[in-house]
Amino acid sequence: MSLNKKILSIETSSNICGISYIEGDNCIDSVDYDSSKKHTEVLPEYYCRLKNRTGFKLKSIDAIAVSIGPGSFTGLRIGLSFAKGLAFSQELPIIPVPTMMSLAYEIKEIYPKRGLIFSHADTIFSQKIKWENNLPCADGSITLLTWDKFLDENENRDKTFQCNCESKENSQDLMKTKYSSSSVGLFASKNFAKLKVNKPFSLVSNYVAPFKLN
Repeated sequence: MSLNKKILSIETSSNICGISYIEGDNCIDSVDYDSSKKHTEVLPEYYCRLKNRTGFKLKSIDAIAVSIGPGSFTGLRIGLSFAKGLAFSQELPIIPVPTMMSLAYEIKEIYPKRGLIFSHADTIFSQKIKWENNLPCADGSITLLTWDKFLDENENRDKTFQCNCESKENSQDLMKTKYSSSSVGLFASKNFAKLKVNKPFSLVSNYVAPFKLN
């Protein structure tokens, strides 16, 4: 159950850079754009734009949510650094949201059972997903594997989603989802007590390292 908390949520784990203002179960407003390799420049601008449009005050925010990975090494680092800056200025907790879970939550009506995120070259992040109380949860660890190995081992792909894998063979057979700062925030709101880190000084992104292929 979500609490009526006020959350700022940040998504920078891919080419998408975004920030949303969440109140309980509602996304009040979002600023999300394809900002490849410009996250450092545009995230502060998007923050100011969101603040001007909604009128939120940082001192009234209950937590900062951030997509914690896996994803772009640079993007994740930028997002978490910005989240920490906001959190430390007001002694706020941070809610680290697994990127795969926010992607699953974006298409929660379909109840996906596995997610794939493009990593690099022919490599993807893969994770099985289970559902508890209408919320996605990790069903085991994230693994790295080649696209060909995924195709060889998974004939039935009805409940699998992909993100940024459009260039791969047979990817059109899979459900498609998208990166969204609002999904990060709404998932964080539903998991506020479970995921919040009150003293996030040593919090790090999930880069899924070392890179070992299965």
